[in-house]
Amino acid sequence: MDFLSANGQIVPVEIRRRKNTRHLRLTLGHKNQIVASVPWHTSERTVGKFMEKQKFWLDAQLSKAPPIYTLSEWLNLHPLITASGDVFEVRIEATELCQASYTFDQGGAMLVLRLPEVDEASLVKLLRRFAKDALTCRVAYHAKRFGLSYRELSVRDQSSRWGSCSARRAISLNWRLVLLRPELQDYIILHELAHLSEMNHGKDFWMLLDQYDPDRITHEAAIDKISAELMRIARL
Repeated sequence: MDFLSANGQIVPVEIRRRKNTRHLRLTLGHKNQIVASVPWHTSERTVGKFMEKQKFWLDAQLSKAPPIYTLSEWLNLHPLITASGDVFEVRIEATELCQASYTFDQGGAMLVLRLPEVDEASLVKLLRRFAKDALTCRVAYHAKRFGLSYRELSVRDQSSRWGSCSARRAISLNWRLVLLRPELQDYIILHELAHLSEMNHGKDFWMLLDQYDPDRITHEAAIDKISAELMRIARL
């Protein structure tokens, strides 16, 4: 199913049927597709009529949607990666070795991503590997600072969340955290570490997070401002 925008763009529509949903709801996904969350037995015809009623709103949202970048396009525009509280320049180069790897150059100031095949899928896979290593070290560093312990850490490709912490004390982070500035990356990590003590977002949680990150309000605002753009990177 597609939607024809005011500027003639054909936009795919993803219909998500929910058994516990009573109303039709439209949002934009991170591939700039229209996501229609609808009751289980809703027909495509009904969805089409609803979108027609919301046409002006949809056109407005589509006109404001951030562009979608491949990872190589993004790094070409912003050749910077965050790890260990520092920012590193990035260089991508081909290697004759069979296995992709990363190393540091220029006295540790540059991250070099070496790929047998310099293509998008290989680049994303390697940077996700780097993100796993870098974020594992950073989470351990902050956990030690505040005397915290967690069961496990996973680095994944979440569709819209920067991180989460389960009741089992398992932390999950989005690999795109390495694309954030150091203070914003740290804010997300500290946010999830605070959930080890306070699982909800009540008053005690925010008081604790204020202790971990005294500038958390500024960092929250900065995250909100850039999330829509960064979450669209490398949506293969």
